[in-house]
Amino acid sequence: MASYKTRFPMMGTFIDLVVHHERGETLIKECYLQLQEFTQRFTVNQAQSELMRVNNYAGIRPVRVKPDLYALIKKSKAISVDPQNPFNVAIGPLVKTWHIGFKDAKLPTDKELAEKLQLVDPSNIILDDDYQSVYLSQTGMQIDLGAIAKGYFADRIKDFLTANGVEHGFINLGGNVLTIGYSPENASQTWNVGIQNPLAASRGDICRVVPLRDYSMVTSGINERYFEYHGQRYHHLLDGQTGKPISTNIASVTIISKLSVDGEIWSTAGFLSSIDDALAYLNRQSGIEAVLISNQGDVFVTDGLTDNGTVIQMR
Repeated sequence: MASYKTRFPMMGTFIDLVVHHERGETLIKECYLQLQEFTQRFTVNQAQSELMRVNNYAGIRPVRVKPDLYALIKKSKAISVDPQNPFNVAIGPLVKTWHIGFKDAKLPTDKELAEKLQLVDPSNIILDDDYQSVYLSQTGMQIDLGAIAKGYFADRIKDFLTANGVEHGFINLGGNVLTIGYSPENASQTWNVGIQNPLAASRGDICRVVPLRDYSMVTSGINERYFEYHGQRYHHLLDGQTGKPISTNIASVTIISKLSVDGEIWSTAGFLSSIDDALAYLNRQSGIEAVLISNQGDVFVTDGLTDNGTVIQMR
């Protein structure tokens, strides 16, 4: 069976695609074009994107959007209004204020944070199912899909590839991994995917391997994006209650699920104030399993997983 692999930069990261199929080269080109379209429409980093039209009309009027963007915003709001978790699709004003991951990242003043906290209530996202419109009821509100979009993109790419007969494939959108079937090159008939050690100084230091077959794996960690100011490190996972980076003893959350979009959601929603709270909360969610690593480097898993110190597997 023909095997095609590619890597290209997009979304501020690197995309890796592996397709085992006779038409793999053509299919990969189509995937590239689909991803390019998604990133142009769903981003907050381009003033004229479809998502930014919604944000630019905050406090002015509803904006009709395409069904896929509407569905993703609706799903994001449903998770965001749950006060038990830190996932918040309306967090945009805080993200822009800190701007962590960009050269102009800064430590906001308490006054700035207080002002932005008035604009991050997800219940002020007004949705109209009939007209597929989105209205941000306060001027200055901003939806940010950064905590969910890559998972959605990965699921759509998998749908496209499987619809075209691909039975073995690997999609990696900058750490958001989604597998199709298993690797024909692996005797164990899985794709073996590593979990990054969140305390390591450099990328590539793997602390566990997870054998995946038709599953997704998504990790969020305090080491992914941060900036330092006067010796203090500030990570990019922001708390919509305080306006500041989440205070927690968790260094990373990895979610294993069928859908990558669920992995995206729960790898952020699972970032609670402690390992114990996060494990209890994630164990109550159906269809997902989680691997939590503490800021001391200890590894914890939800009830459906086993950890032998090297490999993590489904029970």
